Amino acid sequence: MSSSNSDKSKRGNSLQRVMSYLFELSQSLGYIKEYESNYSVGKPGYLDSNQFKAPYIITFNDNTEWIVYTTTSFRGDRIKGQYWDAQNIKELNDNVKKAFLVYPDSLNEADKHDFVTRDKKIHSKGEYATIDALLSQDSFFNRIEQYALHSLTPGQQKDKEGNNFEKRVVATLSNPINLEKWKTQDPMIEGLHFHMFEKIINIFNLDRTKVKAINSTNIIEKLPSGGNPKTDVLTKVTYDNESVEYFTISCKRCSSKNVSVHQYSADKFADVLDPKNSELRRTLNEFQQCGNKSGMAKQDIQILKDELKPHLMKLCRWALGGIGGDGNPETQWAQFILVYDNNSEDFTIHTTDDYCTKLLADNKRTFDTPFSWTYQGKRGTNIQLKCPINL
Repeated sequence: MSSSNSDKSKRGNSLQRVMSYLFELSQSLGYIKEYESNYSVGKPGYLDSNQFKAPYIITFNDNTEWIVYTTTSFRGDRIKGQYWDAQNIKELNDNVKKAFLVYPDSLNEADKHDFVTRDKKIHSKGEYATIDALLSQDSFFNRIEQYALHSLTPGQQKDKEGNNFEKRVVATLSNPINLEKWKTQDPMIEGLHFHMFEKIINIFNLDRTKVKAINSTNIIEKLPSGGNPKTDVLTKVTYDNESVEYFTISCKRCSSKNVSVHQYSADKFADVLDPKNSELRRTLNEFQQCGNKSGMAKQDIQILKDELKPHLMKLCRWALGGIGGDGNPETQWAQFILVYDNNSEDFTIHTTDDYCTKLLADNKRTFDTPFSWTYQGKRGTNIQLKCPINL
């Protein structure tokens, strides 16, 4: 076997391992019931009972099935063969409703171009195809998620997507193939959402020659108050000398430009920002009772602006990362903020301080803070903060 063919085989095998991880994650989240590798079927009355093949078939809880093809490089001749297999499998198995061709997230833009172009051609009716879409690994996972949750209400979908995104980040950071690819820098190894893994690890500023293991969890201890900490994902990095370091991430997944990020009582705001400042406490409580700025006395609006001004960075760090509030700074205060945009399927990660600095520079909203102020549920019981999240 030539070196080139050996590399292709290694890359293809690693992609197969990664797809197994992706399907196992989908199962653990309740998105699919089961998956099968090397699916095949034949036409009744013909000797070859395995003529038409698909590398994978996945079964949803309603017994709908999708067949999945994978590739690490675009080959037009191979895709035409997959069209033929997909057409016949759909005709022979009434449960198979969709067929997808999935390519790695880690492809560079030039390599993705052919896949994107062919996908657009299919959807603009420039070409008839029995494969429904050519998708990156990340986009394909989102497709699975969308179908699995389609019977839920929008609110239920949002809650599920948010909670399960944290588990997706955990699976990505803990994946052994991702660690191997990052440490060896081997281009023939494919990873699970490796573009996300690499971007997160890069902001951690780790030395790949000294890292032994990376393990993450989204099971974070409750705050002393019983509430949830800002940390959604806790990552433990073990070094070759057996020392460990923890990294904490707050995950924001959204479609809206403005989302709720914080909710506490007026007295808790005062306790964290400046506990001895009686005017700050008084005017915070006035806002809480009114539920909106328009209900406050004009002079108190100005007083609250003035009293908040020296504490804007502290407010941002607490609202977004829990920093300065209750809880364990090492595990419950979020050092980083990961934002995933449902619309573009893009994501960014920032240090909490950098994120706060950007918010403060670009936005001036209620009381000259970067937040919109409101309340949740019963007026007079809490203050809720909202802010732009897709940065």
